[in-house]
Amino acid sequence: MLYFKNSDIAYTYHVSVRTVHNWIESAKEGKLDLDLYRQGDRSYVSNTARNIETIKQLVANGKKFRPRHAVESLEPKPEFYGIFNQAQVYDIVTNLVMHHEIPRQYNYFSNGADHWDEYAQRLIEEDAPNLENSTIELLGMSQGYLDGLLRRFKKVNIIDVGVGNAWPVKELLGNLLEQGKLGRYIAVDISPEMLRIARDNIKEWFGGRVDFEDYEIDINREGFGNLLAEDYIKKDSAETANLVLLLGGTLGNMRSPDSALRVIHESMSFNDFMVYTMKLDSEGTRRYFDFKVDPGDEVLPPIHGAVIDLLNIDPSLYQVEMGYDQLKHQRYERIRLKKSINIRFDFDDGEWPVALDKGESILVWRGLQLSAQDVTDQLNRNDFYVLHASQTPNREYLLAVAEVNRD
Repeated sequence: MLYFKNSDIAYTYHVSVRTVHNWIESAKEGKLDLDLYRQGDRSYVSNTARNIETIKQLVANGKKFRPRHAVESLEPKPEFYGIFNQAQVYDIVTNLVMHHEIPRQYNYFSNGADHWDEYAQRLIEEDAPNLENSTIELLGMSQGYLDGLLRRFKKVNIIDVGVGNAWPVKELLGNLLEQGKLGRYIAVDISPEMLRIARDNIKEWFGGRVDFEDYEIDINREGFGNLLAEDYIKKDSAETANLVLLLGGTLGNMRSPDSALRVIHESMSFNDFMVYTMKLDSEGTRRYFDFKVDPGDEVLPPIHGAVIDLLNIDPSLYQVEMGYDQLKHQRYERIRLKKSINIRFDFDDGEWPVALDKGESILVWRGLQLSAQDVTDQLNRNDFYVLHASQTPNREYLLAVAEVNRD
């Protein structure tokens, strides 16, 4: 590529498009040492190593020389430190500093879990296809295949990774109960509130027929193999299968989906299968941004804004941006700051101030967009073998069944 698009520079360096335009105008006037590429009556920043270093220096200088009156000093709300432990606060801060984003999983804590449950309920009840009702549809379509795959086993344990409210797995659990084959139901989620919602739903649907086990685990870092260790060494282990569920948009919301897949891979063994669903890339799905319980609401939706609210970043300080990033193949929702802010985080051993300038952005949600072939390639490179795949009739949602590759 001979030059950078203004929007690409703004996205990469967390500045506004207006700031990039001002740099270009300054370069035209000889006030700034940037090489420009001209195309017709338009000018762009040339794609050179020297220009990249100049941009980095401009961004750094902008942070140094901002007047105090232009900076909003903030502190997280007191409940922020009650909801998250020190390690989670550290993770939020480091992602804010290094990647200008809020890790998606932290929006499921506290009342964020209830916001998600309300939103998911709306999606399930909709007639139009979406990730929730299409996941349920795909599981129903694939029930015959799963029955055949699991026929030789007397018991089937379910490990539900990123359990959410457990609605997608309801029919699968019911089917295994009818067959007398359901073993353990293990719900894995980083959010204790999300696990509570799932537990309440399972109890309401099945009473005491499903033995609900829940574990607070961040699948980006921690596996679940230890939860199954005793089952692997039992005499009848060959007669028990483990079915790992990775449903909905869990993987596509992560900054490094492959890292989570490798953790899951290392947690699985023989007689283990993974069921993975996701939204596929299409012109229609690229334009899907209905994240609100009330579709008419135009502010940052609660399911994406829980942590932003806890950080005390008032809506008057930012504007919401939604779009599709062609380079990263992902939809995104982010906030663009209208004013520079300085957030002071308190730790047991001291403070950590985080400075963000006017025009910089904070990513609050991403949705990775992959083709069906991309999904197969993703599973293959993480050492899974795809046994089965199916799509909804509109070709926008996919279910894959895979096992760990055997040497």
